[in-house]
Amino acid sequence: RLPVVEKPELAEKTAAIGTLEPLLPGSKRVLEAERLQVGYEKTLLEITLHIRKGQKIAILGNNGTGKTTFLKTVAGLLPPRGGKYHLGNNIMLGYFDQHSAEIASEKSVLEHFHDLFPALTEKEARGILGAYLFGGKEAAKKVDSLSGGEKAKVLLLKLMLSKANFLLLDEPTNGLDPMGIKEIRLLLKERLKSPQHCILVSSHNLTEIAAVTDILIFIRGGKIIKIVKNGYNEKELEALYEDIMTSGQRGEA
Repeated sequence: RLPVVEKPELAEKTAAIGTLEPLLPGSKRVLEAERLQVGYEKTLLEITLHIRKGQKIAILGNNGTGKTTFLKTVAGLLPPRGGKYHLGNNIMLGYFDQHSAEIASEKSVLEHFHDLFPALTEKEARGILGAYLFGGKEAAKKVDSLSGGEKAKVLLLKLMLSKANFLLLDEPTNGLDPMGIKEIRLLLKERLKSPQHCILVSSHNLTEIAAVTDILIFIRGGKIIKIVKNGYNEKELEALYEDIMTSGQRGEA
């Protein structure tokens, strides 16, 4: 099992312009999970899933269905309760959870970013931040004064400029205002187009997360109930979500 990327290494100093590329492409087989059981005192979810390089996958379900627990297990932060899983060769994880953006620092965004990537010159750091919606005066803001969405952007930027080629994102837009959601969506959609990047993201916000993924996995009752390839408009997605997530609930009650 490989560790979550902790100390970032800049993939390329010019990576802020256009699509990002990880340092290592990783193997074609990113994650193999066979009847993997996740949970704490009891199993919340049993899942069989095969993820391939370049896939952008969303796991959708109500609160308490095991989405976060599954991502933590894949990240190596929780032991599995049963089954098995393994990561492919040269797969490096970048993990974002619902509390990761609770960063605190008296330093400016520019100073904080330069501490993360000390090999950059100030000009290079400013250029990269500017490409990621922290241009001009925004880069001079104190980290402590940033909104939740802005802090989430700082962390996601750190992950995207690191050597990670498999990003695990747990509810990255949770609790954000509409502008914060839009900015996070822009970062994920526009900067991670590379077929070398793989993303596994959990959410209960269907329309927002569908905009940055190509495969939707719906879970309910401790298991996968449907996997669909994205390609729907917003109304079709809402109808699909309603049908999938509510069908059978009366019988389960």
